[in-house]
Amino acid sequence: MSSKEIFYYWFYAICFVVSVATGIATGFTGDSHIPPLPFAIEFFTLVIGFIFFINDMKHAKPIKAHQIGLTANGSVMAFVLLLAII
Repeated sequence: MSSKEIFYYWFYAICFVVSVATGIATGFTGDSHIPPLPFAIEFFTLVIGFIFFINDMKHAKPIKAHQIGLTANGSVMAFVLLLAII
């Protein structure tokens, strides 16, 4: 495993854990017009992750860390959005 892959795994794992922890601590739903904290964390995580993914697609084959990380963090984002719809 290259140092780039290790960095990606840690980036996605830390963002996932922080997002879930803040969701448990502060709630996954917002009480006002401000989105909940896990939504904000996941929004920036997914944007940065997609930039990393596109950059890696240009230079080499996709790294499995992107597939796992974007799926896991995207599922937290989908959960928060689902709670907002209900």
